[in-house]
Amino acid sequence: MTSPTLTQLRRSAVVDFAHALVVAALNRLLHSRDHRGVTDALAEMGTTLRRAEQLGVDMPLALQCSDDRLFHDGEALDGPSLQARSLLRCCSERSVAMLSFLPGFCADEGNALFDLLLLPQNREALTRQHRDSTLAAFGIRNVRVLLRSPADPDDRRHRLDTTAQALHRYQELADCLQQNHVRAHRDQELAVDAAAGAVERTVADFDEPSMLLTLAAQDDVDRFTVGHSVRVALLALQVARGLGARREQLVHIGSAALLHDIGKSKVPQEVLFKQGRLTADEWQWMAQHPRLGAQILLEQHEEVDPRAIGAAFCHHMGPHGEGYPKPALPVAPSGTSRLVRVCDVFEALTSVRPYKRALTAIEAYAVMFRNQHDFDMRWLRLFTRTIGLFPTGTRVRLGNGAEALVVAQTQSPECPMLRLLSAADGGSLPADHPERVAVGEFLHGEPVRIRSVSTHDRCIAVPEFDPAEPTAGSPPCAAHACLSSNVAAGASPPPPR
Repeated sequence: MTSPTLTQLRRSAVVDFAHALVVAALNRLLHSRDHRGVTDALAEMGTTLRRAEQLGVDMPLALQCSDDRLFHDGEALDGPSLQARSLLRCCSERSVAMLSFLPGFCADEGNALFDLLLLPQNREALTRQHRDSTLAAFGIRNVRVLLRSPADPDDRRHRLDTTAQALHRYQELADCLQQNHVRAHRDQELAVDAAAGAVERTVADFDEPSMLLTLAAQDDVDRFTVGHSVRVALLALQVARGLGARREQLVHIGSAALLHDIGKSKVPQEVLFKQGRLTADEWQWMAQHPRLGAQILLEQHEEVDPRAIGAAFCHHMGPHGEGYPKPALPVAPSGTSRLVRVCDVFEALTSVRPYKRALTAIEAYAVMFRNQHDFDMRWLRLFTRTIGLFPTGTRVRLGNGAEALVVAQTQSPECPMLRLLSAADGGSLPADHPERVAVGEFLHGEPVRIRSVSTHDRCIAVPEFDPAEPTAGSPPCAAHACLSSNVAAGASPPPPR
């Protein structure tokens, strides 16, 4: 695996700091200044800022704020922006165009800054005539605040293309879910209709949510596992749409998937985000979240779709009620619950957690097919064929050394559509290069073949296989397991109800 360049390391350090800023803001929106989640998040801001300085990132580290994105040096930071909607909205209300952080930045200054940016009573504190005196009065010496000029209220010119539209939809889903987790945490009524509305607008705007899944691969902000639940919802929508579900069904399925982990709002954060192995008592807390989620939804004054309640309660159950929680009476999970379970496990396996690294899709499929009894195999097979062996958003290296990004699926799960990012052996792309190419097609006289999958921390070789070749006995690799005629036998399930 090629070592990252200094430029790449600096870019990564800026992204890490922006993520830390968003996480700290989300914590302050939920907790008091001295809560452990807040202090830990502010400490991480300081750590990532110092790391950026050590790598030679220009100081102060300046982040520009538009209405929907964070930027650094004019380059959009889409990953950190995905869950930054609340922070960006507060900055927009205060006409903040840029936040610049000096290496001396500390936790006390961070708390003071969030007092100014997030608390409603301080909305007018950063106006042009008050800004400097306010920063001084709050003891903020290592943060600079640049306000928008009247002539350029957005402080950023970018066209609203489909990528921007996808960003807005992802932010809406994440923000809506974040607010519902906060409401559940505080024993307040949920905005269930808002969740359904966000899903409905997503379904209406996109024929299929693959572009949002590409964005989802960049979401490293983990608050109440909000990013996880958004990705589970997008995966469920992708599979259900591939099955031909109607729009009304898609809204029900997407809403159920979006709210399936609402019970985690009641799990202590020190348990939810613990990096080491859970103790027996901590595991008991974690294992309660499906029951707590179903209870939260059942107690709403607003009528909640039974499919959402079922998905919250059953998403850790196997097809015959195995797993947890243990119900008092036998339970047969619904089709929606079975689909959400497949999406939930796949997303958890392929995402970074404080306690584990991310698996590639092929590695995740290998784990899931080894444990077939944990899933409804009809849904697992359909999921694999819809999402593909190389899901949309996956970064890959081709047989000739070129880098590429998976941008769409084809009829063959092992042959996705790619957008080339570099020429052979990492060189610059020629002017006449094709915009898209499918695996298996010929390019410059050779068939396009995926050699390895790249994650943020490693490069995993892909075993060579011929999906048309029948397999006997135990399949030698996950690719065979996913495509084997033995595994693929059986009819597709009906749309989940």
